[in-house]
Amino acid sequence: MKNKFNFSRRNPKTKKIENTGFMEFRNVSNNAAELYIYGDIVSSTWEAWCDEDTCPQDISDFMNQIEPGAELTVYINSGGGDVFAGIAIHSILSRHTGHKTGIVDGMAASIASVILMACDSIVMSSGAQIMIHKPLSWAYGNADDFQRLISELDKCQKSITDIYMGRVKEGVTEEQVTDLINAETWMTAEEAKEIFDVQIEERPAVAACVGWMMENFKKAPEGIKTQSADDVTAKITAEEEAIIEEMELFGI
Repeated sequence: MKNKFNFSRRNPKTKKIENTGFMEFRNVSNNAAELYIYGDIVSSTWEAWCDEDTCPQDISDFMNQIEPGAELTVYINSGGGDVFAGIAIHSILSRHTGHKTGIVDGMAASIASVILMACDSIVMSSGAQIMIHKPLSWAYGNADDFQRLISELDKCQKSITDIYMGRVKEGVTEEQVTDLINAETWMTAEEAKEIFDVQIEERPAVAACVGWMMENFKKAPEGIKTQSADDVTAKITAEEEAIIEEMELFGI
């Protein structure tokens, strides 16, 4: 099984296939593993434009390869993507019995924030952000088709609200969370800590890695720094090479 998957998706506006991010698995040891989710969540089978667009199944296969009680660290820097794929990933991660730590490196927006809630501990880099909003969709058809879509979207919102409520701080009500969802709310680490059980790690956040999903957000912060999946890959590779060089310098 491959341990790195590059994601692509057809932009509905330009009709071009775009590189939107990557997902990487790292086996650290028999008792620990790391999972990187950087880029759009694009893994629904009916929407698969290439072999890599199968994230839920890929994650399920990976989870079957690690020890049931292994500690898992999930690094997230994603603008979101497909709702049902994200909920499936949340369910798969939730079933893992080992301790799960979710780290927001840059941004956990939309369904990526739902995936984050599967973790037992949530850590945000200072400068990182979480965004929650109403689920989105596209449709074509008559009034009956649109009524069915509205019903499905309402059910999706109830599902993700229930997931958020499982991780809110004591005293936070469902009405408060619903209002935040309806308003498309972007939260800094400090603001997220007022709603969710979040720890803040005092280190700079990685620049947000987002694909075309950003076009769907109405209240995205102005001047948000973004970089492509290739930029993020290059940054991680450079950091790893620097660590190796330092280890060699000291004869490790």
